[in-house]
Amino acid sequence: MPSPTSAKYWSELKDLSDNVKLELITLLSSSMTHPEEPAAKPRKGWASRFAGVWKDSRSAEDIVEDIRAARTANTFDADL
Repeated sequence: MPSPTSAKYWSELKDLSDNVKLELITLLSSSMTHPEEPAAKPRKGWASRFAGVWKDSRSAEDIVEDIRAARTANTFDADL
């Protein structure tokens, strides 16, 4: 059951064209969402905090070999 307020607005809006109703839906929806915060600017030197963190008993060559062996072909059929 619509509230008296929404019923009042509906009585005024129900005869509008579908396009106008869609525009109103868009405007109402956007008024309810908050814009995303801008992404933070990357700081210089951020990667240095990771230096020396990786611990592994394998040699670099073994790690590279494991990475290459784990690769998969990313192929799929696409109907264009």
